[in-house]
Amino acid sequence: MLLHGPGGVTALASHEVTEAHRQQDEADADRRGCGVTARALTVGALMVVAFTVVGCFGVFLRYEIIGTGYLPRGAVCILLALVGVNSALRLVGRLDSRWRLNARELLLVFLMLLVAGAIAGQEYAQHVYLNLLGTVYYATPDIAPPELYLEDLNPMLVPDTSPEAPAIRWAYEGLPPGRGIPWRQWVTPLLAWTPFFFAVYWLVLCFMATLAHRWEREERLLYPLVQVPVEVVQAEPVRASVLMHSPLMWAGFAFACLLYSIKGVHAYWPTVPDIDLQRSTQTVLGGPWSAFNHIPTHFYPEMVGVAYLLTAEVGFSLWFFYWFQRVQQFARVAVGIDVGHYQFFQFQTIGGYFLLAAALLWSARDHLRRAAAAAVGAITREPTAQDAGEPYRLAVLGFVGAFVFVVWWCSYFGMSTIWALVQYAAFPLVGMVVARVVCEAGMFIYSSPFRLNEAIFDIAGTERIGAQNVTLMTMTGWTQIRSTATMNMAAVAQGLKIGSEMGAPRARVMGAAMLAVVVAILCSHVTSLYVIYTWSVPKLGWWPSGSSLNTISRLARYLQTPTTMALTDWLAMGLGAALTWGLVVMRRNFLWWPLHPLGYVVWMGWPIHRYWMSVFVGWLMKVAVVRFGGHRAFNRLRPLAFGLILGVSFILTFWIVMHYFYPAPSIVRE
Repeated sequence: MLLHGPGGVTALASHEVTEAHRQQDEADADRRGCGVTARALTVGALMVVAFTVVGCFGVFLRYEIIGTGYLPRGAVCILLALVGVNSALRLVGRLDSRWRLNARELLLVFLMLLVAGAIAGQEYAQHVYLNLLGTVYYATPDIAPPELYLEDLNPMLVPDTSPEAPAIRWAYEGLPPGRGIPWRQWVTPLLAWTPFFFAVYWLVLCFMATLAHRWEREERLLYPLVQVPVEVVQAEPVRASVLMHSPLMWAGFAFACLLYSIKGVHAYWPTVPDIDLQRSTQTVLGGPWSAFNHIPTHFYPEMVGVAYLLTAEVGFSLWFFYWFQRVQQFARVAVGIDVGHYQFFQFQTIGGYFLLAAALLWSARDHLRRAAAAAVGAITREPTAQDAGEPYRLAVLGFVGAFVFVVWWCSYFGMSTIWALVQYAAFPLVGMVVARVVCEAGMFIYSSPFRLNEAIFDIAGTERIGAQNVTLMTMTGWTQIRSTATMNMAAVAQGLKIGSEMGAPRARVMGAAMLAVVVAILCSHVTSLYVIYTWSVPKLGWWPSGSSLNTISRLARYLQTPTTMALTDWLAMGLGAALTWGLVVMRRNFLWWPLHPLGYVVWMGWPIHRYWMSVFVGWLMKVAVVRFGGHRAFNRLRPLAFGLILGVSFILTFWIVMHYFYPAPSIVRE
């Protein structure tokens, strides 16, 4: 519109001044909150609600999980969608700039989805509700006789104590015609359990916040997965990031999409040739060489991309120690030991875990001493100190308070205080090692290869612990400890790093993260029970339909068959601790040493079995590029790695959503 005369010029100038002032006010507010704004929190909370609802439907009905991994694929897709909205609004014009989320706000939304992403799946929802029902439903003479644990269980912890009660039976046999979901019977157990769940997640958040400065600023860990969202949103909302304009990124994106598009189309039309990305070698060798049979040769483009971003030392160690385990198995068979391989490797891993946890705490002792002193007011930090903005009082006292509450809660509901102390003193140590693996080695999916409560059963013996303690340690372990795919401490560590990239105050980031957790758990309460009762357990997906039976059968075996540690188990733990200590010492004293202790503790479990070959390919690509092209060539090819990661996240989420409306077999099993 062309304005004539003094009045028109004045009006235009007035509008421009007003718009400039508004943008300046927004910029000032953003600098104060550094992305933790009311609209970002609102968008983040709404996205968490939607993510949790969709995630619960997916995990229970199809066992397709949008929150898989430490770079949740569904969260990445939401981030890309929000960046796309910004691009569309840029086309509309400057008057709509107020609706664009800036880079910091976009990162906050992603942070909230990252921290809460696995709650609807393998970290919480898929275990808690089904197992609470199964605890009662399967308390039968042929599976778990009632006198084994049910008669001594506090009735507040379950919807009912009778397997014939409607709240229990209807979940497995379906709702009778005209009857609704028995919400009232769930009020008491949810009121009992929910504060415990919140306290466990707050404990994790505070423990990691205490260590965050040490890992981010003093040790300067790589955080390879965090690089992805940070690179995606750079320069928003003014323009798209350099990464999003890179042809190499889009080439990697297209390659990943093509692979899984072929698999997705094959799921609907089997006549279309499939691409088998999850192969394994066959049984062709005998004797000691049988240790090298059934080698998984899976190809995951996203892990190729992640491995390219790692240091060569870490990438090499991840695949090297996978083969080191196979060589150990070869040696055992060669000397006549044909059984017990898994148990031998598992106890090695347990020894390695706790030695590595001790080494991490020892290396951080000065930092932890300073954090504790600042928390109780024993020291005053200088305003110019690097950690001047760290909320040590909130983190340290929050951790102590959450720990005390968790132990008290366990004791109140019947667990011996000593075993509650043991489990929840060891829990953050295991979570810390998992977080270290993700923040330094970039494992897309990873959890400890052992269940902490069961490791305690094996080491201490179930007879010494007692049946009631074994039962309650199992039940409390259904959040965090039970997960075989993710543990929240690694997601929190990455979320805090994203907060640092935003320049946001740590306390505000902690608040946003806890808000996401609370929203996700409350949404899971409603959505999970709705799905379970509406469809009934036998009609759920392949994993949820049998999970509660497997869980209770496993608990019954521990209670009916006392566990004891054999001499070989103790030797395996000692060997694991000794090897880890040797790796730690060599790495700290010799720059040329090529092996990282994280590779050793990651060496067993389904994630590394599936990922080792992709890690090898990514590591080999990086080594070749750096060797023949130097670090400049490495940096030029980084967008290709990001494209592989983003492409897999997009296309797998696309197929999960498509399967909601047009069911078909899953194209990836995780």
